[in-house]
Amino acid sequence: MNRPSSPLSAWWMYAQTLLLTASVALAQVPRSNPSIDLSGQVDVARLVDLSSQRLKLNIEYDATALKALGQVTLRLEAGISDEELWTLTNRVLIARGFSTVRVPGRSAYTVVKLADAAASGGVAESGQAGEPIAGFRVAAVRSKHRPVKELSEAISKVLSKPGGSAIVLKEGVEGLILIADTSPRVEQALSLIDLLDIAAGQITTEEVPVRNYTGQQIATLAAQVAAKRELLSGEKLSGEILPLPDNSGVLLVCESKSAQYWKDLIASLDKRDRSDTVTYSPKVFPAKDVAKLVEQTIKIANDDRWKLVIDDLTGSIIITATPAQHEQIRALIERLDLTPGTPRRPMRSFVIRNRPVREIQSILDQLIQSGMLAAEAGTPINTATNSSGSTGTTAWPPTTAPPGAVQPTTAAGSSSFVQPERGSNPSVPFAPRTQSPYLPGAAPKSAGSDVSLSADEGTNTLIAMGEPRLLSQIETLLQTLDVRQPQVMLEVLIVSLSDSQTLDLGVELEKLSGGETRTRVASLFGLSTRDANGNVTAGNGLGFTGTVLNPGDFSVVLRALKTLNNGRSVSMPRILVTNNQQGTLDSVLEQPFASTNASNTVTTTSFGGSKPAGTQISLKPQIQGGTTSGSGDHLLLDYNVSLSAFVGAAANDSLPPPRQENKLQSVASLPDGHTVVVGGIELNSEGKATNQVPGLGAIPVLGELFKSRSNTASHSRFYVFIRANILRAKGYEDLKYISAVAAPQAGIDGGWPVVEPQVMR
Repeated sequence: MNRPSSPLSAWWMYAQTLLLTASVALAQVPRSNPSIDLSGQVDVARLVDLSSQRLKLNIEYDATALKALGQVTLRLEAGISDEELWTLTNRVLIARGFSTVRVPGRSAYTVVKLADAAASGGVAESGQAGEPIAGFRVAAVRSKHRPVKELSEAISKVLSKPGGSAIVLKEGVEGLILIADTSPRVEQALSLIDLLDIAAGQITTEEVPVRNYTGQQIATLAAQVAAKRELLSGEKLSGEILPLPDNSGVLLVCESKSAQYWKDLIASLDKRDRSDTVTYSPKVFPAKDVAKLVEQTIKIANDDRWKLVIDDLTGSIIITATPAQHEQIRALIERLDLTPGTPRRPMRSFVIRNRPVREIQSILDQLIQSGMLAAEAGTPINTATNSSGSTGTTAWPPTTAPPGAVQPTTAAGSSSFVQPERGSNPSVPFAPRTQSPYLPGAAPKSAGSDVSLSADEGTNTLIAMGEPRLLSQIETLLQTLDVRQPQVMLEVLIVSLSDSQTLDLGVELEKLSGGETRTRVASLFGLSTRDANGNVTAGNGLGFTGTVLNPGDFSVVLRALKTLNNGRSVSMPRILVTNNQQGTLDSVLEQPFASTNASNTVTTTSFGGSKPAGTQISLKPQIQGGTTSGSGDHLLLDYNVSLSAFVGAAANDSLPPPRQENKLQSVASLPDGHTVVVGGIELNSEGKATNQVPGLGAIPVLGELFKSRSNTASHSRFYVFIRANILRAKGYEDLKYISAVAAPQAGIDGGWPVVEPQVMR
């Protein structure tokens, strides 16, 4: 490896190292190559393939191993060049325990585990001319002026742990060190060796911890100060400050005579004012408005010590800032509190978008009457913590009694003060109260006189007039109360199944004999009839019918019939219901019947009424586990399902037809998007009837000629299925999709003109 030996070259190499390890998103170097835009989720294997394609490199890797690395999230503000893409690929692989190596004599790069990189033969210092450096390198360096063991201990500070290593191959001056680590770490170690391995002066290496800034920030600030000093004095101060890998401190490399200067510079840069946490309670204006004004006028940009929290429950502001900033905040709040003595009762209007305004007004009235909304509040005392670790109770305005104010005495000699009531003596800014609202047993103060509410139902607007703090509390409550409720598309599937089977088998025998006195012997079961002349007629009954007739002598009638009935009735009503609202659907047929009044002289018939039959459902869903987007995977459903139907003809005109009704009513928890059965009934009935001639019908085999059999069996089932789909899309995309699917089934178009192609002649 050819490394520059002059100090200027060493500085240039170190600058290149810092640029190599910097984040690609923040790089400001000019790009000569065409840039590529990367953003979002990218597979690690895809990133390696993209680098191979863009840089025209041969890269070998185990596809299964890289696939297991998953994806990386990239947020890059601008495109990156091919060189930056290669650097980004190596950084991602190293972060996941892999790296690229290059074996001398081969034109391909290999992706291996970081723990196996040193043993994979990655000894190449760099690629061929114009080819990029592999992610993991092994470099051999020979010392010139310093003992090799001293250099090994020094560069171990910048090597990664536990992957990096510095192995001494030859002891003493002009010894040999074998450095194995990722390429940025190897470059940093080589730069550090160039700084240490010099003959002039005695070089010292020391770790200096930092408290208030990161090691990178201190190193950058120190380099800027050293550059300004050199510009003004014209004298270059020897030494270098490098950030430690964990950014907990810096590594100082300099001559012994200048070590104290660098330490003092680091100590002066690593100083910041302490930060205190103070609670402020504005008297006149809402805490939200005061906090906005404080942020705009006092906050310093990019100051990580600044923190502001608005406590809407007590109407106070909790601020963490420096003492100088707290002085400005106190002056600002004192100026805002110096308002005219007349009470101010501003008025605000709130447009209610998702619920009836009367309902919101009723909820707020209950809170006001119960004392949960109060214009006055005690000064909360919070624990303030500063950067030095000391704590104390700090609040503004202060709770000390002003001159002339009567200080009440409580248990153990303690005292409590709150802000004065409107219209009190202006010379006494803090009037004492005998009992703090935060103490146990303190009765809530009614706010009925502090705020008044009105509702405009025409515009669904709530109008509130009262103290600014109360108006701010109402605004915060409305953000929780005025929330659009999701809708639920409920589909009820009612299925009725019926199966029946009937078997009729019978034989009729009849014998006529005698002269003038005729004898008739017969076994009759209603299978045949006789005409006016006494002849047997089998009729046109269903099923198999066999007749043997010898008129005036004998007759045999045989009939067999088997009947099978299968029925299926499906009813599927669908209804859209808002969360926690009641929805009903009725599809009913009214069957009228007559009423007959008979008397001795005349009989009259009139309308007697009607009997309903059909489908009736009543549903009330309640989403469980939250109503926001993505929450609540099930709902509690209060349902009432009724299915009724007429099952036959009326016995006479004055009676309604017989009606069967199946009804389900319950409360159940249903999963979102699934069809589940919520109930049903199953009925089975069997019947066997035998008509036979006594005695003769009991004879085996022969007795079948003197019998008539009838076997019946029926099986009916009734099921109710419910599917609930919770619709949460903000733009009602899910409801639009459901409607777009159902509209063509009903023969309804979308209302848009149909574009048809025309032939241009």
